[in-house]
Amino acid sequence: MKRSRQLALIAMTQVPLLLAGCGEEEKLRQGFYTSVEACKSDGNSDEVCSKAMQAAAEAHAKESPRFGSRDECIRNYGDNCTENPQQHGVWMPLLTGFMLSQLLHSGRAPMYTGANPVYRTPDGRYNEWYRNPGGSPAAAGFRQMRAVEVAPNRAVTLSRSGFGSSAYGHSGRGG
Repeated sequence: MKRSRQLALIAMTQVPLLLAGCGEEEKLRQGFYTSVEACKSDGNSDEVCSKAMQAAAEAHAKESPRFGSRDECIRNYGDNCTENPQQHGVWMPLLTGFMLSQLLHSGRAPMYTGANPVYRTPDGRYNEWYRNPGGSPAAAGFRQMRAVEVAPNRAVTLSRSGFGSSAYGHSGRGG
């Protein structure tokens, strides 16, 4: 095979990689809200806010941290504890709010991706009860706490994907 043909084939194999970087940029926006009204006042639709609150409330009812005594719950969540209405003698933290996650595409409406319950700790901080798919051998249902870095009743853009993140990751300077 001629050298010019080899170069043409090599150049053609690089075209899909170059075109892959031309997609639209995506950003993950997360908001911590203490009510549906606060969520709506931040510019989210009633449907999205209601859906997020319902999802967080369902996760709270099914999977929230449980304690065998009120004192044990209070050590972890301060006075923000209540007895589980379905299980006498089982204590759980009060649901303080919810984390709303949305994927933003340029030029399109945000896409709802999920919601998690949020609880307040005795020191006044907030923790999100989230599903960690890689954290346990029984990965599908494993939940754990992580600190909420968003101020209550507002949203911030946390990360992006698309060409910008891809280019940075391959530039040799970053991760």
